[in-house]
Amino acid sequence: MNEPSTEPAHERFELLAKATHDAVWDWNLVTNQVWWNEEFMTLFGHQSGLIEDGTTFWVDKIHPADHQRVHDTIYKAINEGQTNWSDEYRFLKADGSYAYVNDRGYTLFQDGRAIRMVGAMQDITQQVANLARQQQAEQLKFVTDSALTAIGLYSIIRDKDTGEVIDLRYELINQMAQRMTGRPASDLIGRTMLAVFPGTALSGIWQQYKELATTGVPLHYQNHYTYEGYDLWYQVQGVRHGDWIVLSFLDITELKKTQLQLESLNRDLVRSNQSLQQFAYIASHDLQEPLRKIQSFGDILKSSYANQLGDGVGHLERMQSAASRMSGLIKDLLNFSRISTQHDKLVPVSLEQVVERVLDDLALPIQEKQASVQVESLPMVSGDELQLQQLFQNLLSNALKFNRPAVSPVIRISAQLIASVDLPDSVKPVRQVSAYHRISVSDNGIGFDEQYLERIFQVFQRLHTRSQYAGTGIGLAICEKVATNHGGAITASSTMGEGATFDVYLPADA
Repeated sequence: MNEPSTEPAHERFELLAKATHDAVWDWNLVTNQVWWNEEFMTLFGHQSGLIEDGTTFWVDKIHPADHQRVHDTIYKAINEGQTNWSDEYRFLKADGSYAYVNDRGYTLFQDGRAIRMVGAMQDITQQVANLARQQQAEQLKFVTDSALTAIGLYSIIRDKDTGEVIDLRYELINQMAQRMTGRPASDLIGRTMLAVFPGTALSGIWQQYKELATTGVPLHYQNHYTYEGYDLWYQVQGVRHGDWIVLSFLDITELKKTQLQLESLNRDLVRSNQSLQQFAYIASHDLQEPLRKIQSFGDILKSSYANQLGDGVGHLERMQSAASRMSGLIKDLLNFSRISTQHDKLVPVSLEQVVERVLDDLALPIQEKQASVQVESLPMVSGDELQLQQLFQNLLSNALKFNRPAVSPVIRISAQLIASVDLPDSVKPVRQVSAYHRISVSDNGIGFDEQYLERIFQVFQRLHTRSQYAGTGIGLAICEKVATNHGGAITASSTMGEGATFDVYLPADA
């Protein structure tokens, strides 16, 4: 049906423009005038009607980040003879804010020349915001579902009259939270915590959540969760943001089980150490006493009945010698057990003073062997003074014991600070620090074959017979135990017949 010919075309266009909720425009490409309908004022706050130099008016309001793209697409459509054009961009409103718009136009051509473009601009700000929120929600869900931590988002419910926090409503939980609680999201979202888990109020946990919601002070605690076969330990952290709370639950069940096992093992170890200390007490008293009596009665027999015993005196002396060796063995075992079980607090110790006391104790054998002991400057270390004294007592005693016949012992004690990166590959200290004190005790004695290096630090391991050199084979094992107790290590080097050097590495953190 033909429209009445008496109605001008522009009047029909304006009439249609009034019937839409979009900002309708009519751009004269010859005069560069743009006409806008009244909805343009309603949506964006700018003047409607005919505007001279309309493209400048329009282009100046396109967001700088979108300006070049929109300019290129619209003129590309015009120059290439395309009838339809559309784009989405940000458009400046009169209040200074930007609106997201979907703009589309239709170009009229006359004799191949573009003379007019009409179109409509739709405000899609709300749709873009909704899409952004949806994308953010999807991204948040992806991130939370990928987490190994159970995460819950809760809204705070307050009493309408008093404003007091009365409950928390589940708004979001991730997949890990569903696995940990054994509850699907459909059972939780939209419901309140006290309705789903009424036991929370009775256990005292609710009071912690309520305090978080009230004060905003971050929450940290551990809890044991049991529900329909679930037996979990988890660590909880909570933060408040406005009227929202985020709680994260980290499953520490395996860690907790390990901790409980270690605590049990530690209790067993304490009991074992107590038993060992009781044994050591018995060894130092009950076992030593019969040996002392054997030696005492042996002395009485020799002094009172030597003539009657005849050759039996030799057997008696061998018996006393065996008792003496047994007494020494018990003493060394007692020292080794004490070092293994005692973990006294480490304090700053002067190694120079320790060595000075040891040399004083060994004054008689040093004099008898006409030994020369040279002591250089020694450092302070963090340690147990009695254990360190035992360490040097054993090292110096060995240096005096294993001397070459007819050669006076020469012993040198020195110290050097070395970086951890410069440690020999064979040295593996118990505690890693940036630097160590290397305390060297060297002698000119008989030395040893280095193929037995590992063996000499083992309990009861000897490289010589008792008839050659007395001892129990425990002294160097005690030295290694002292070094490891102090976070360090011990090693040795030697050439047969040319002496040996024992290097003790102690952390330089005193």
